[in-house]
Amino acid sequence: MHDELPSGIQEMIDGLCQNTVSDFCGIACVSGSMLRWKHTSGASNERVKRMEMRPGQDLVGTALRTGRTALLDAQSNGDYIPARCPLMLAERLVSAIAVPMFQEGSVPDAVLLLGSRQPCTFSPDIIMQTEQVARHLEPHVYG
Repeated sequence: MHDELPSGIQEMIDGLCQNTVSDFCGIACVSGSMLRWKHTSGASNERVKRMEMRPGQDLVGTALRTGRTALLDAQSNGDYIPARCPLMLAERLVSAIAVPMFQEGSVPDAVLLLGSRQPCTFSPDIIMQTEQVARHLEPHVYG
C-alpha cells in the first residue's frame, strides 16, 4: 500500500500519531466521487486499505465541504456522531480532527484525519500541529 508513496509521508503521519498520542492518522484523497484512504498509521485492521467512502455529513465530509478543520472531541457540542463516518466506525474512533488538504485552488481534495479510540479533548496545540502537518504534506500527497 505504501510502496507508491513519496518518501517521508508515512514517517510524517506516523510521527504525528506518536507526538499527539493518538491511535490513528490517515490521509484520504478524493477520486471521482469517492474518498480512498491512501496513507494510514495505527489502523487496527485491513479494512481501511480497501475502504472507499462517499463524503457525507460526517466529520470528514464537513472538512471537505467547508474547507475548514472539523473537530469531534469530549468538548464538542454534538455536531458529529462517530457512527456516521465509516472510517471512525471501522477503527472505533470516538474523537477526531479532520483537516482539509488542497492541491490547487480553493476546493479541498483530500483530508488528514487524526483520531483517538478513547474520549479526549484535543488541545489547541494538537489542532495546530495537525493543521501544520497537513499544510506541509499538501504538495506531496497527490503523486
